[in-house]
Amino acid sequence: MSDAERETLKILWEHGPLAVRDVLSRLVERGNDWTRSTAITLLQRLEKKGYVASDKDQFAFIFRATVTREDVMRSQMHDLAGQLCDGQALPLVLAFAEQHRFSAEDLARFKAMIAALEGRRGKRGGT
Repeated sequence: MSDAERETLKILWEHGPLAVRDVLSRLVERGNDWTRSTAITLLQRLEKKGYVASDKDQFAFIFRATVTREDVMRSQMHDLAGQLCDGQALPLVLAFAEQHRFSAEDLARFKAMIAALEGRRGKRGGT
């Protein structure tokens, strides 16, 4: 996914289903100097890739995201782990964690997630 496509998809995630003119106005608000035809091209590319769908129930085509932000993050993280770490997630997670400062709330969420993962592993392993 190109940066321009990602920016367009973010609009749909943040604002829900929109007509082309509404997508374009929000892209322009973010500082993109794009035309209507550029917005249409980006939306059509995203549709071909399965990231958005369009409905023409009203006067104008309405585009909506068919994937969540989390779906795209998971997919891209999986691809990145494959490209940089021979498919291993841990080096990628550690590299990311070492470069960021996390709040006490963030750390508590990590601990809860690790505990949940350990609980699932224990059930699978029969321990």
